[in-house]
Amino acid sequence: MTRPRQIPPRPELTEAEIHAAHYVGSGEHKSKRWWGGLPGAFIGKDGLARRPGKQLTTPCLRTTEEQREEASGWVRHALAARQFRFYEGDGTYPKHVWYKDGDGQYWFGFAVNQILGSYKGWPIDEEEKRATFDSLV
Repeated sequence: MTRPRQIPPRPELTEAEIHAAHYVGSGEHKSKRWWGGLPGAFIGKDGLARRPGKQLTTPCLRTTEEQREEASGWVRHALAARQFRFYEGDGTYPKHVWYKDGDGQYWFGFAVNQILGSYKGWPIDEEEKRATFDSLV
């Protein structure tokens, strides 16, 4: 199955918009205290999510301000490099972005606020990255 083109065409993000984008994270992916407060992932000793309906939650170990700033840099890099996918109805910022870190790990960024450029994210494998971002017609 092929996916439709990104319609309508979007104007380029400005340097100011890219600079304003940032990583906010999400408590539902945190298994220990983080800059946003208490964790919400409820990860068992076996490393699996225990919260009902959240068994596919990927725990995120990014909990410090330094890690938050690093992830914000990833978001900005992805936006500047056009490593994203806009959907019809998206706000100023694209709903989905991707980044590949220095260790070769792909990261999926999801806009939790498309007006302010606030993103949460989680690790994905190369196949997930291709399925989401490379299969555009």
